Amino acid sequence: MQLTNLQFGTSPVVVHAQGHHEYKPLWPPIRDAFFNARPRTLSPPAGLTIVTCNNGHAAMGLLERSLDHLGLPYIVAGRGIEEWKNARDKPRALIEALASIDTPLTMYADSRDAIVIDDPCVVGGRFAAFGCELLFSADRMNWPPLPEFQRYEDALAAGVKTDFRYLNGGMWIGRTGFCRRFFADVAAAPPVEEAPDSEQGLLKQLLPRYREEVRLDYRCEIFQNIGFVAKPILELR
Repeated sequence: MQLTNLQFGTSPVVVHAQGHHEYKPLWPPIRDAFFNARPRTLSPPAGLTIVTCNNGHAAMGLLERSLDHLGLPYIVAGRGIEEWKNARDKPRALIEALASIDTPLTMYADSRDAIVIDDPCVVGGRFAAFGCELLFSADRMNWPPLPEFQRYEDALAAGVKTDFRYLNGGMWIGRTGFCRRFFADVAAAPPVEEAPDSEQGLLKQLLPRYREEVRLDYRCEIFQNIGFVAKPILELR
């Protein structure tokens, strides 16, 4: 199954129905079409490890189901961590997982509300074209909604014609060695006072420090966030 973003003519490989809100009108038909399609057995993408975080909560596991549907391997970090807090536990779990990954690239997606819908063998080449060390998905919404985050990320996206201009930490791909260093800095960063449990606030704090190394997928070339998207900008084939 292929998903096309008609705004950009791109074919994102990972789709994320981000957030706990219910305004995700395009999500059910995409999710259901994927799982109703015949399962596949794909070859693991060369040089790439897929990782997620799942402490075993009943709400988790959608990403793993999608990868099982495609016959793809993955690593699950954060197993058995009770009273999970994203700002504390997600960076630590990722650091532990990254220490054991020996592929040049690592790709992450949230377990609860993301699916890999197509063969990820293409993402390495697409990532290389960005010329960065770490690429995050881009979102229509700025969360945590601090004005300084919005001003900075609006400035970063200046000149890019896109609705997707704000960092979302629910999907990313990066060079494994760099990701180890980056998430060590994330784990050491102070929480955002307005959203102390949000690891996304930690990521946004670090953007200015890593302006050259970290970029956002403004045109949804690999990642598609679908929350708060109502226009029929996506086509399934």
